Amino acid sequence: MHVEFLLEEPSAEAALHQLLPRLLPPGDTWRCVPHRGKDALLLRLPSLLKTYASRIPHEPELRVVILMDADSDCRKVKKKLEDLVGAAHLLTKTTAGPNQPFRVLTRLAVAELEAWFLGDRQAIQTAYSRVRSHHFKGLNRDPDAIVDTWETLHKVLREGGYYVNKYLKIEVAERIAEQLSTDLARNTSASFRYFCEGLEALR
Repeated sequence: MHVEFLLEEPSAEAALHQLLPRLLPPGDTWRCVPHRGKDALLLRLPSLLKTYASRIPHEPELRVVILMDADSDCRKVKKKLEDLVGAAHLLTKTTAGPNQPFRVLTRLAVAELEAWFLGDRQAIQTAYSRVRSHHFKGLNRDPDAIVDTWETLHKVLREGGYYVNKYLKIEVAERIAEQLSTDLARNTSASFRYFCEGLEALR
């Protein structure tokens, strides 16, 4: 299987480069295509999906994953992605019928990619050893319910003495993703679990 990941931002690419060797079986290949924000990805998606629609009949191993931040409205963003894929006459996990093969997966990080990291506090503390359990005090145990996700993670790291002046989004994504457990029972972010389970279903 070869998977093309269409991503909203470079930090998602940094995270996936750490995660995918552990999430995909040996022998599978992938390519990440990051964009400069949600608007840039949405603008390019129709043409990208049209190209994939022409390739997929001739490339049986090809799969496509679209990963985007949900921000404030999961249902609206999910419907937008599903509609774009449908307009290209491609099936997703959502639109395929029972036992019907699909090649495209749409997934959201809720509300932002940092929710995946906040869902595994042990990974954060391994990546940043000065972060202590009390730095998470008062945080919702469901990271997908945190609205200001990256700001919340920055606050935790800053209280541990990291990134006092500036949050380095790509560096943080790379360091924490390297430590993220692929044991889904450990991560309290449902959107992270859905992403991992979706990758498995693509096979």
